[in-house]
Amino acid sequence: MEFDKKRHLQQNIDAIRTVFNIEKERRSATKDEISVLKQYSGFGGLKFILNPVEEPEDINHWKSSDIPYFPLTQELFALIKENSESDKSYLQYVSKIKGSILDAFYTPKKIAESIATAIKGTGMEIGSMLEPSAGVGVFIEPFKDLGKIRVCAYEQDLLTGKILKNLYANKEIHIDSFENIEEEDSGYDLIIGNIPFGTTSIFDLSYSRGKDKARKLAAQSIHNYFFLKATDHLKEGGILAFITSQGVLNSPSNQFIRDALMQEHQLISALRLPNNLFEESGTSVGTDLIVLQKNTRPRTLSYRALDFKKTINNCNLLLNNPNNIIATRSFRDTDQYGKPTTVHIHDGGIERISEDLLRRLSEDLQQYFNPALFDEFKVKAIDNKVSSEPIINISEKEIVPIVSHQNATQLSLFSEQVISDLSVKRTKKRGKSTSQNKIKQSKQLSFFDFDEVGNLDQKPKLNANSDQKDITSSIQKRSSRGSKKKSEFPSLFHELPDGPAAKNNPKIFKGESKAFYRENTFVAVDKRIGKLKLNRRDGTFMFQPIELSIKDNERIQNYIKIRDTYHLLYDFEARNEQEDKENRDLLNLTYDQFTDRFGNLNAADNIKFIKMDASGNEVPFLERVIGGVIHKSDIFERPVSFSTAKITVSTASEALSASLNQSGSVDLDFMEQISGLSEIELRQGLQGQIFYNPITGNMEVSQKFLSGNVILKARQVGDYIAAHPEDRDAQQSLEALEKAIPEPIKFEELDFNLGERWIGCDIYNRFATHLFDTNITIYYSESSDDFSVNAKASNIKITDKYAIKSESRTFDGLNLLRHALVNTTPDITKTEYLADGTAVKVKDMDAIQMANGKIDEIRNEFTDWLYQQSDDFKNELTERYNDLFNCHVRPHYDGSHQTFPGLDRRALNIEDLYDSQKDAIYMLKSNNGGICDHEVGAGKTLIMVGGAQEMKRLGLVHKPMIIALKANVHEIAETYQKAYPFAKILYPGKKDFTPQKRLKIFGDIKNNDWDCIILTHDQFGMIPQSPELQQEILQAELHSVEQNLEALRNQGKDISGAMLKGVEIRKKNLNVKLKTLEHDIENRKDDVVDFKMMGIDHIFVDESHKFKNLMFNTRHERVAGLGNVQGSQKALNLLFAIRTIQERTGKDLGATFLSGTTISNSLTELYCLFKFLRPKALERQGINCFDAWAAIYARKSIDYEFSVANNIVQKERFRHFIKVPELSQFYTEITDYRTAADIGIDRPVKNEVLYHIPPTVEQEIFIKKLMEFAKTGNAELLGRAPLSPTEQKAKMLIATDYARKMSLDMRLISPKYGDDPGNKASVCANNIAKYYKDYNAQKGTQFVFSDLGTFKPGEWNIYSEIKRKLINDHGIPADQIRFIQEAKTEDQRKELIRATNEGKIRVLFGSTEMLGTGVNAQKRAVAVHHLDIPWRPSDLEQRDGRAVRKGNEIAKFFAGNKVDVFIYAVEKSLDAYKFNTLANKQRFIGQLKSNTIAVRTLDEGGMDEVSGMNFSEYVALLSGNTDLLEKAKVEKKISVLESEKHAFLRSKWSSSSKLESLVEELETRTSRLQRLSVDLDNFQQRLQRSKDGDILNPILLDGISKDAGVKEIGGKLSKLSAVSRTGGDYEEIGSLYGFRLLVKTEMTQKDSSGPMERDNRFFICGEGNIKYTHNNGIMASDPERASLNFISALQKLPGLIEEEDKKIKALKDDQLVLNDIVNGNWNKEKQLSSLKTELASVERRIQTSLENNNDKEVEESDDQIKIRASNENIKTGFKL
Repeated sequence: MEFDKKRHLQQNIDAIRTVFNIEKERRSATKDEISVLKQYSGFGGLKFILNPVEEPEDINHWKSSDIPYFPLTQELFALIKENSESDKSYLQYVSKIKGSILDAFYTPKKIAESIATAIKGTGMEIGSMLEPSAGVGVFIEPFKDLGKIRVCAYEQDLLTGKILKNLYANKEIHIDSFENIEEEDSGYDLIIGNIPFGTTSIFDLSYSRGKDKARKLAAQSIHNYFFLKATDHLKEGGILAFITSQGVLNSPSNQFIRDALMQEHQLISALRLPNNLFEESGTSVGTDLIVLQKNTRPRTLSYRALDFKKTINNCNLLLNNPNNIIATRSFRDTDQYGKPTTVHIHDGGIERISEDLLRRLSEDLQQYFNPALFDEFKVKAIDNKVSSEPIINISEKEIVPIVSHQNATQLSLFSEQVISDLSVKRTKKRGKSTSQNKIKQSKQLSFFDFDEVGNLDQKPKLNANSDQKDITSSIQKRSSRGSKKKSEFPSLFHELPDGPAAKNNPKIFKGESKAFYRENTFVAVDKRIGKLKLNRRDGTFMFQPIELSIKDNERIQNYIKIRDTYHLLYDFEARNEQEDKENRDLLNLTYDQFTDRFGNLNAADNIKFIKMDASGNEVPFLERVIGGVIHKSDIFERPVSFSTAKITVSTASEALSASLNQSGSVDLDFMEQISGLSEIELRQGLQGQIFYNPITGNMEVSQKFLSGNVILKARQVGDYIAAHPEDRDAQQSLEALEKAIPEPIKFEELDFNLGERWIGCDIYNRFATHLFDTNITIYYSESSDDFSVNAKASNIKITDKYAIKSESRTFDGLNLLRHALVNTTPDITKTEYLADGTAVKVKDMDAIQMANGKIDEIRNEFTDWLYQQSDDFKNELTERYNDLFNCHVRPHYDGSHQTFPGLDRRALNIEDLYDSQKDAIYMLKSNNGGICDHEVGAGKTLIMVGGAQEMKRLGLVHKPMIIALKANVHEIAETYQKAYPFAKILYPGKKDFTPQKRLKIFGDIKNNDWDCIILTHDQFGMIPQSPELQQEILQAELHSVEQNLEALRNQGKDISGAMLKGVEIRKKNLNVKLKTLEHDIENRKDDVVDFKMMGIDHIFVDESHKFKNLMFNTRHERVAGLGNVQGSQKALNLLFAIRTIQERTGKDLGATFLSGTTISNSLTELYCLFKFLRPKALERQGINCFDAWAAIYARKSIDYEFSVANNIVQKERFRHFIKVPELSQFYTEITDYRTAADIGIDRPVKNEVLYHIPPTVEQEIFIKKLMEFAKTGNAELLGRAPLSPTEQKAKMLIATDYARKMSLDMRLISPKYGDDPGNKASVCANNIAKYYKDYNAQKGTQFVFSDLGTFKPGEWNIYSEIKRKLINDHGIPADQIRFIQEAKTEDQRKELIRATNEGKIRVLFGSTEMLGTGVNAQKRAVAVHHLDIPWRPSDLEQRDGRAVRKGNEIAKFFAGNKVDVFIYAVEKSLDAYKFNTLANKQRFIGQLKSNTIAVRTLDEGGMDEVSGMNFSEYVALLSGNTDLLEKAKVEKKISVLESEKHAFLRSKWSSSSKLESLVEELETRTSRLQRLSVDLDNFQQRLQRSKDGDILNPILLDGISKDAGVKEIGGKLSKLSAVSRTGGDYEEIGSLYGFRLLVKTEMTQKDSSGPMERDNRFFICGEGNIKYTHNNGIMASDPERASLNFISALQKLPGLIEEEDKKIKALKDDQLVLNDIVNGNWNKEKQLSSLKTELASVERRIQTSLENNNDKEVEESDDQIKIRASNENIKTGFKL
């Protein structure tokens, strides 16, 4: 049956109205109401409910096909709003409904009945069943009347849950999510349902943080979670039957889950259901029925179970058996993701499907269901919960003695669980989960029972599968153990003479609940010690007394005083930044009293108790060990959460820095106080450094006043002076500001992108209105960063000129304008057919290219339109641009005045810091952070050390932290100790940061006043970030997603289900993350110190580029080179930490990034830098996401390449950047950028040599194979298996990778290849040996780099091969050649570096990652060898920096102060091209950083490590001829332009056809207008009126007299209407004013099944031969109205003429547009012609080179090419 949307919606409305009425009247549903409620079917497939319905005009946003549902949808939301308790509850209802449209498809009743019938047919006695996703209970219905069955159901949707509760009032219905089922509610006989599917995460910490890998994985996808959660609540032998998506069985990524299911179940049935099963619900989706029987016993898996676990080609092996498929026919198609799949259809409808399903399922149950296993456990109810126990025979006589050994057994009144000494609980044995069915008793643990402390919730475990003997033995053993413990340590329930058992019962804790209290916190009540237990039902605490000796009771009471005082003291001071002297004195007193009586806190007798206290984790760190002596931590003396240092300075500059920190302003009174200088002396000393700001009325530092948005400041100060002309200080300030203003950029120099967010929508509205020649409204939503485009009326420009038509739909001009605004491309598909006739969906690249052409045309039109505007408009736009982007000034930071008190220059072996280091430190002190972008070897370590110590000394920061690479951190700590020998620094080593010691380190950081903390990047990543801050950031992200979701929903007709579902899933997953954080905040069991609590207020991030992978959101998912938008956890942790600091200060920065390669590869990395450090500045520019940033500064390139099959391949990149000077300005404002030349570092010059190597014979042959592979994709040419579909898409990346390996050494491709004296390894070895001998006397050293073929023991690799050559061929001792990978520990690494500096190691090999950073072994370096060329410019720079570095003594004194750097490039490979691309990119990046770039636009290039390079350029490069490369590039441009031209011509031809139709229609309508005019003239001339002016109606009818009256005329017409039979012809019956009156008999059929009926219609016709009607030609039954029929028709003539005139005018307008299109010329014809001329020139050069003698003979045989060259510079010949 076809899906009837209107019927479904009406039934849903009726059901919702009914359930609201029942609730209002507080009664049960009647029989009739139950029938109505059962018709509820959810909102799956009713996508139109997403459309807006608040206002009547919202109907204009609806698709025409959905408009019939508008009134019902209005009724639905009105009904819900009327019955909602509040606006919040209404929004919750609506959100749930809208969120369900993609997946709320209910199981057909007959299918559920078939499954139930098959299960009941086994004869099993079902005592309990659970439905975890019940809907309206379609699976409950068949089982509801089974005996005393207990039915439990979960439904999370509020409306559906209400309906379900009323349908099954006597069942346990939970309107809640399945994950909230109580743990003890287990042991169900049957769990059945149609479960949800998707990648939505689930908030269940027992899964996501548990140790069971399968369950941990299952928490990430809802369908997997339902299977394993149901398993946990199923009894041993119970049945699990779920309808689920095909992904459970088919997805290769689900292998782990299928393994777990087969470990814990035996397979009964797995049936593939037909795709048309849910067609009555409006969807076609592939589903499976999986039926399992729980069996956790060890067993050998059956062949069926093994097949269940495996897949081939995304299809489960079980489905190779057609008996497991319920279908009548199958065919290949694509799934919702466009991937090939098999579709199964059953043509018998639901009836036949249910019959076939019943038959197959019954067969499987009969064959594979194990009744004995099911019956082995019987079900019983405890407190309305299900529990099951094995049927075992233990007599009362056997049980009684066991109980007596335990003395009295006491049950807690407050426990959520039935406590037991015997428990059958899910245990993990060999990775398997066993039954969770439980038998429960109670046992009170002794306080001293250390084996069980901290595990109070764990019960002794008993395997449900043990036999009676094992069970009895197990019980007896436990009895014995319990008895022994009782005799050593009295239990709480031990029967003492005075009967203390009663007083040890848990009781409600009535004391003050302090902020740090949590479960298992020690408290004292009435001089008794106990632990707090959380009553999870109401969140209150219970007090559980503990039996202690008198001394230990006193010990803990005194300890509690210390702990409580410490927490109160720290929390008060951290919150108020105010010293709490009273509590500090109390802390010292309580500590001293405790230690006098019981010893130090960390003494063995004390620490064992403290560790048992959930709130005592930080207490042991109140003691520090220095030199073996225990000291009090700093918190005993002074606050450690904020700075209390008394600031004293001696100079005006220092006073200024201190003032800025103290109050954020220039406080002259404060500066006088701390410096002893007068205000006049301060002003004189700071002349040019401070200025008066009349807007704030305060003095400001020059770096602040003369920087930032100086244009805005100058305008404000100018306005002030106009009102206060006598203010001389303000006039001086204005003069300084005006001098600081950057030179304005002229309109002609500006680059504009359509869609830049700073350009107002008013401008876009004007442009779009001009473009489409109709009123257009454009709206920008900041929250979703999206544009909406609406037109009041459509026209041919929208529907044709700026539109493209694909196979499936038309993308009109409004749609393409929206894409142009957000710089995206529509995803257009078409149907293609495989050789076997199978239809598949593929990208319609022709249509996509046409769409991109139109989008480019729109974007170019925008630029042209801007230039056509008035000068006033241009000036206004230019001024707005300069105000926003060309207004920032980076101040000059002169740090020469700094003296750095306490710096031990002698220990550092320096005379003073570099001026660059001083300037950088002064910038950090002034700005509270920034970027130190100094070249490798420029001394960033001293900037961090000096900056941290100076900021601490001046009180600018309280507790700075340095984080660095593991390889560098020791050197940084060592430098800090040398520079400031009296500084108090914390530098934990690797052994100090073990999990056991980590908490102590965190406590030390928090409780002590450090000058600096130094950690590795990895150690920093282990610091927990504040859950509150994470919650705040994720909450903001969730808010943004919700707004984005609403914006998407409001697009209604123009949004895909896949996009909508993706955002819905993201929302749900964010909710899970937030719930996890909420749980962590509420339940900090370990009370771990987090980053926020540590008081860190500045982070120095060394090698900050390691954190560049920060998450960001973008719609440009197909753009290459953007990296992973999800980001890394490492970068996210740093973001959380920096946001913590920024939140505290309310300002940007708060951190210092140090790196010589802040931009390592692409300018898109700048956005992530700004996101870390300048969130507020970005916000001021209207940039709230990556796409908004890219819209301003980047321009997306879309290249099209042609595959061998002549298919167009699209490649998108952000390779063009515009407004580069302003981008540079924004970067340099917070950056101190210095090259080695700027600093004047005494280091060697780099002498770069591109060393060309001719290809070997084997390489020549392989190059040809590579070229053929690039053309055909035939991987067998390369000796590998054929490419998979995924690999086929990455063919050019694979080809690029092979070319890299081939260039380095053929043995990297296959071991079958041999050595060659001309290969790269041999050439490099010869070169290394030459430099070895030349600098042997000085023990000169060399670095050899390669990221390919790195050292691996026992395997052939390029490192070992060159080492072998150096030893065997050149006699270099083996111990002088080492690999950095040999150093497995930090100590070994240091030893390698030391030996290299001493000249004991002469040649050191390594990769960029291991040798390129953190290695200061430059002392004797004379050469660097690059065997391969890295992808990123920064990598090459880092490599070279190992030798081109200060401290290279041999190069300085013996090599002319230069280092030779060799880049080995094999001819006819990609080496040289890659190096040149890298060098160009590095040059552009350097110019941008230094703000010296001369162009406003730059192109980064088109080759990258993600996609390789394009086919044509690849083949040309391998050919070895640069002209061929040029030819390939020109041909590519020509092919793209010709494709555009063809698209233009196709559009032109289409328009030409339309123009012909339009002209024909115009002629027809013009003729019709003329005829209408003739008839109107005749009517008006012949018209007669009465004396009163009324129009007369002189009808003449055949058969009646001329004087007939109205009744007679009417009667005659009525008769004619009834009896006329004209046979379809027009029959004349009379006249009126000379117009003929006609009647015509027509045959009609009102519906397809009804009879044919005759209708007589009446017309009036004049000389124009146009027939006019009134009331559609139907004659009225009333005589008077009938007589007026014809005169009324004639009176419509003026209106008809007006309407026709309008249509003709519109057609003429459209004709002009179509004429423009048809007669228009393609605007790139000259460009194409020029390129063709250029191509002809290149081809002539190539032909000439082929004809010339190459000085080379080429002899070819079948398998090799022998080359004899006449000179060293070999020129290669080739064929075209």
